[in-house]
Order: sequence, then C-alpha cells, then structure tokens
Amino acid sequence: MEWFEIIKWWVVLEFIGLAAMPTTAWIFRNLQDRGVSLSKILGLVLVTYFSWVLTYLGFEYSTIIVGISVLIVFSISMVVFSYKGYPFDQKALLRSEVLFTVAFLLFVILRAYRPEIYWTGGEKFMDMSFINIILRSTSFPPMDPWLSGEPMQYYYFGYLVAANLIKLSGVLPTIGFNLGVASMFALSATAAYGLGEHLTRSRIFGLVVMAFVVIFGNLAGFVQLMVILFIPKYYSVFNVPAGDVLTRLSTYNYWPTSRVIPNTINEFPYFSFIQGDLHAHMIAIAFQLLMIALLLNLLLQGKEYNKPALAAVALLLGFMFPLNSWDYPTYAIFFVIVMLAWRIRVSATSGKQRSFVGRIMAPSPNECVSTVGMCAIVGISSIVLYLPYHVIANSVSHSIKLVTYGHTPLIFYFGVFGILLFFILVYAIDRFYDSYYPDMKLILSGLVLAAIAAYLTNIQILIIILPLIVMSVYNMVKEDDPNRQFVYLLILLGALLSLFCELFYIQDSFGIQSPEYIRFNTVFKIYVQHWLIWALAAGVSFYHMWNRKGMMGEQKKTFAIVSVILILAALSYPVFATYSRSDNFNNKPTLDGAAYFSQEYQNEYNAIMWLNDLNGTPVVLQSPGNTYRLNTHVTTFTGLPTVIGWAGHEKNWRNRAETIDERWAEVPQVYMSSDMRTVNQILDRYQVEYIYVGGVEEERYGGNDARKLFDKNPGRFELVYFNPNVHIYRVVR
Repeated sequence: MEWFEIIKWWVVLEFIGLAAMPTTAWIFRNLQDRGVSLSKILGLVLVTYFSWVLTYLGFEYSTIIVGISVLIVFSISMVVFSYKGYPFDQKALLRSEVLFTVAFLLFVILRAYRPEIYWTGGEKFMDMSFINIILRSTSFPPMDPWLSGEPMQYYYFGYLVAANLIKLSGVLPTIGFNLGVASMFALSATAAYGLGEHLTRSRIFGLVVMAFVVIFGNLAGFVQLMVILFIPKYYSVFNVPAGDVLTRLSTYNYWPTSRVIPNTINEFPYFSFIQGDLHAHMIAIAFQLLMIALLLNLLLQGKEYNKPALAAVALLLGFMFPLNSWDYPTYAIFFVIVMLAWRIRVSATSGKQRSFVGRIMAPSPNECVSTVGMCAIVGISSIVLYLPYHVIANSVSHSIKLVTYGHTPLIFYFGVFGILLFFILVYAIDRFYDSYYPDMKLILSGLVLAAIAAYLTNIQILIIILPLIVMSVYNMVKEDDPNRQFVYLLILLGALLSLFCELFYIQDSFGIQSPEYIRFNTVFKIYVQHWLIWALAAGVSFYHMWNRKGMMGEQKKTFAIVSVILILAALSYPVFATYSRSDNFNNKPTLDGAAYFSQEYQNEYNAIMWLNDLNGTPVVLQSPGNTYRLNTHVTTFTGLPTVIGWAGHEKNWRNRAETIDERWAEVPQVYMSSDMRTVNQILDRYQVEYIYVGGVEEERYGGNDARKLFDKNPGRFELVYFNPNVHIYRVVR
C-alpha cells in the first residue's frame, strides 16, 4: 500500500490544523475543548477560501497559491495568539489527534480494499473529472469537464478542497481521491466527538455520540440482517444467495439501506463514507458539523455578541453554497433560530422569568431588532464574501412545489430514523413531563389531534412530528441550560426538516421525467442533514437518560435493555456492510483508484496516460456520455474537457437542455459523417483539439469506419497516438 503518500497527506492535514489552531480557539472559546477537534475543518475552509480569492484577484491557481493560503491562515493565527493568547487543553488536543489519526488510518485501509473510481452505482466518474479539471485550471470558475467551453455550474468547493490537498501533498489524483474519502470520515468523526464530549461532559459518551453520527446504520440495515439469518421468504428482497449462514452474511448488501422510502434516496453518513463517492453531500458532512459547533458556540455566548464567531458563521454559511447548496437554507434558518433562542434565554434569565409565555415575551423590542439586524448582516455577508461565484453561476432554476402524493409511510420512516427517534422521543417526553406535568387527558388529546391531522392529510409521520415540535419548543424555551437547550433545537430542526419533505419538494429533472420521483433528490439531500442533526441529538439524549437520576428501577432496566438492543442493531450495519463492501478483504490493497482500469483496460489506460501529459485544458472529443456507463473515462482520469459528458447530469444542472441535446446529436456526426464541411463546423464550434477513438467509440460507430474519415484527411487530422485499441488524432488548424 502507498504508505509514503498516506504520510504526506496526513502531514498536510496536520499542518493546516495546527496553522488554524489559535484562530479556532479564539472563535470557539465557549466550547469545552476550545474547538481543537474542529481546527482542521476550519483550516480547510480558510485555505480553500483564500486560494479561491487569490485566484480571482488575478493570480494563477497553483500549488504556490495554495501554499500561500496556508501561510495566510498561519499568519492570522499568529496575530490572534499574540494579542489574545487563547491556550488550549493539551490533553484535549492529544485525544483529538489520536482519534483523527486512528479514524483516518482505519478508513484508509477500508478504501484500499475497494479503491476503484468506477462508473456504476455512484458519481465517482463525475467527482474525479471535476477534481482533475480543477487541478488543470489556472483560473476560476473551472471549465465544466462534461460541457467544454462552459463554466462549471455544479457547486465545486468540495472538489477544490480535495484539489488543494492533492496539490500540497503531491500525491496522484487517483490516490488523493481515496485519501480524501478517508479524510472526510476522520474529520467528521473527530468533530462529532468534540461536540459529543462538550454536550455530555464525558469522553466515553463523546465516543458514543460520534458513533451515533458517523458510524451507526439505520433500522433497515438491521432488518436485512434478520432476513439473512432467519427469514428465507424474503431473501429475494435483499438478493441473499442460498448457502450457509457465513456465506449469506458475507454477501450482506450495503446498498438497500439507502433506498428505504420508495422512490427516494435515504443516505446516512456511514453509507456515504463506505460508498466512497467524493461527492458534495459527503464532503459537506464535516463542514455541517463545524457549523453546528459554531451555532452551539453562539448559543453559549453571554449578553454580548461573540463577533469572531459571527464572522466565522458568515464565512462558513457562504462557503456552504458553493460547497453543497442544499445546506445553505437549512443552516441559515438554524442560525436565525439559534440567535432567537439565545436572545430569549439571556433576556428571560436576567429578568428571572419562569413561565413559558413570560420567557417568550422577555426580549425587549430593541433586543429583537438588534438580533434580527445581526442575522441580516451575517446573511448578507455570507453572499457578499462569495459574490464572484454568485455572479458567474447560472444555476438551473428549481421551484418549490407542494407534495400531493407519495408521502412517507410511517413504517419506512421508522426504517430510516427509528433508532434515533427512540432516544429523542424518550428524552423529549421525559423532560416535557418533568417541566409541564400535563395530565393524561391532555396528552391523549394531543395524540388524537396529531392522528387526525395525519389521517386527513395522509401524512402519517405527523403523529410523531407534531408532538415532537410542540415538546421541543416548550422544553427549549423553559430550559436554562444552553447545552440542553441546544439539544431541543436540534430535535426541532430535524422535525421541521421531516415536515418540509412531506409538504414540499424541489422540482428538478428527476420529477419532470418520472413523476413518481418528485421527491427523489429533495429527500436525498435534506435527509443527509437530517441524520446529522438528529443523530447528534439522539446520542446526547441517550447520555441524559442513561444518567438520569430518579428513574425507577424497572424503568431504568427497561430503558437499558432497549437501548442496548437498538445500539447493537445500529452497529450491525457498519460491521457487515463494511465487510461485504470491502470484498471480504480478499483483494490486494491499493489506494490508486485507477489501478483496476490499468489492468482491465490496459490499452485505454495507456492512451489516457499519454493524454495526461498534455498541458492546459485542450478539448478531447469522445462519444457522448451515457450515465453510469463506461464512457468519458478520458475526462475522468485526465480532467481534459469533452464536448458532452453525462447528459442527464448536465440537464439537472442547467436551464439549457436544448444546448445539451444539440451537442448530443452533433458529436456522433464527427465519427459517422463523410461530410467534411459538417465535421469541420462541429470541430470548430467546440474548439476540439483531439479526437479519441477507443473501445466505446468502436462499439458505437465501428472503429474502422470512425477512423476512415480521419485517415483520409491527414492535412486536417494527425494521428498522434495509437495502440491496438485506441487511436488519438490531433485536429490540425
């Protein structure tokens, strides 16, 4: 395995984390560990932002610019340290570093047994294409590798994070891809631990909270295990083969747990990590946890604004839009909710208000205006800081529409969130009952109303969500402890996200082409956020209930038994899915995601390596890309743009479907037409410099026929590379 590359990558991450440490401690001064578990993530935000800004200021994007960005972060930290000091707990730093390194190395090993940058079952071809073209770029925005001549319309900051690390470490991009996946797992695990340790004041429960967030599987994964072990009738549902128990367990299918609710995607962090797509929603997990920590830090501030933290929120909130745009509105709303909760708590505590209504009304009009004004300033700043991205980006317009059918059945909702819901509901009900002492008639009346609402709207989950919203709001307002208050805010936000997905969807090409998939992408992107938020709340809820004083003996015993069963159920997925996803650890480990390609498609690989030596971003014509098929591999492994890649993806990113269709129709004419005038017009229109004729082109157009035109016109087409399977022609101008 490539240990030298691993060490170089780890050293780069360590240096970035240390460079950002004093700044992190200054910003996160209200957290127990002063943010040492978050310094690498904040460092990556700052390095990425500065490298992007410097490139827009006219400097060429390069390793030197990325290195200068690291030095800027270090310089800021030295200024902060000189004026503020902000020492941090060395033991906390040591724990964080050990956890990060162990998590990183463990996932490096897992990736080494399944490193392939493959074309089916994910977006790896897309992700590698985007990273490679950024590595080739000297200015921003980078060119779209699948629509040559056009700026990238997809949110690309996650790929820029990966590209920066590749440049600084000097590893091969196809190795950096897998090291990037391992890094995102380790960064997320460390951040989740830091949050958990702060909210529970326990190192052991910090690890438990971390497991809830980034390791646990959903209830559907446990159901699959039960089917494999005991229910032959449903083997076909999970593609379980015949054979003994060990044979069946070795083929545990990691995939179905992400497709629980019909016609939607229901990914959760551990699935995303072992799936191994270095995709925006997966990269964003660590940065979401950084934002959650920032908002907790704000809730813990005293009567005066923590201005460094507010500035960090503006920077990170703005960063989320070009990182994974779906996260921006969620965390913008969460920021406002947290600031209002902070204002209510501070005002109510100073005025010694105890009643629910009194606490809600405690802030004065001036305080309300001040808080809303501060939220507006942060929101506007988050856009202004990334104005060049917003000015150039021309994202496809998506409208919000009402969901009129296809709501989530309650049983499938439990399949996704059932384990988390148990701990959240027990904690919320327990605290609500302690605080409010409602009589059973009132409780039953509320449940009946929720059931009626669920029946009338055909939204079954309302029977869970409505009581949860009421209890979390009441508990949050009545609570004095900001750490507990934050847990209620997490519960509330998760419930609101569930409710949104049942009431609304973001219309995109999935729903337009297939009406049954109207919620496909909406549930996918929002449920990733949803899991993080509720998993963190569930882990802390488990801690509070486990250590609750005054719980009767039988109650505590019952809670302990159910908790242990559910935690074991949640752990079944990472155990068996990891084993099967890693091909039972039978392969020779490597981190090179292109190693399989060099073995299975040696001639194609050799041709790609020849192209990889070209400078700049010349356009290479390939056959149009069919989604999730072996094509556009030149673009994937070189970053060289092509005229049209995976057209379905492009249509989902852009308003110009007719342009994509036009390219799709024109490219085959270059390979099939005998009309040189038409061919020349197409080549000139898209500024094609090289024409690739490989296995896919031969299959589609016939290799001899496709090459005939090029060979007949040596003045226009120069054969610059060939092997038994691939011919590459340079377009002579």
